Amino acid sequence: MKRYEGMKDDELVHLYAKGCDEAFNELLTRHDAYVHTFIRFSISDEDQVEDVFQDVFIKVMLTIRQGRYTAEGKFKSWLGRVAHNLVIDYFRRQKARGTSQPLESDNPEGVVQTLQVASGDLSAEEAIIFREHLSELSAGISSLSAEQQEVVRLRYWEELSFKEIAEQTGVSINTALGRMRYALGHLKRHMRS
Repeated sequence: MKRYEGMKDDELVHLYAKGCDEAFNELLTRHDAYVHTFIRFSISDEDQVEDVFQDVFIKVMLTIRQGRYTAEGKFKSWLGRVAHNLVIDYFRRQKARGTSQPLESDNPEGVVQTLQVASGDLSAEEAIIFREHLSELSAGISSLSAEQQEVVRLRYWEELSFKEIAEQTGVSINTALGRMRYALGHLKRHMRS
């Protein structure tokens, strides 16, 4: 598998399309954490996270093998869109069954886990203040619209550019920027009150 590590995603996609399973294994290894993090941000049940994760890579495999992959040079953004769409499908199924759960971002503990702050770096007083601010921030984020929560997550948790956010969410860059502007304005007002 070492020989595939230096290859670009699209080179691996082309190899997999021609039948090289090791190339797909490299793609899976390379993007495993990204896809898991993406899904975990929205779904808290670990078994469901794994189910959606498997669905993402099955869809990716089928799309590539059927010759329908067209996102040349933008594999990671395309992979994020696939994951996003399957998370949305998951919530639609949950809603249809009447078993929907809150988004992980509605959960302050989920935000703490996502930030992965090393509490050992803070004094006891700083840790208390940090937790209070984090709780306020979490409440502010949970009061945003789903679209605004998504752009905040993609920008700050996944560190995507606004161009990548626009591609992944299927909106224009101006729409992505507008959602972020409104989200940040709302969060500033929320933190001041």
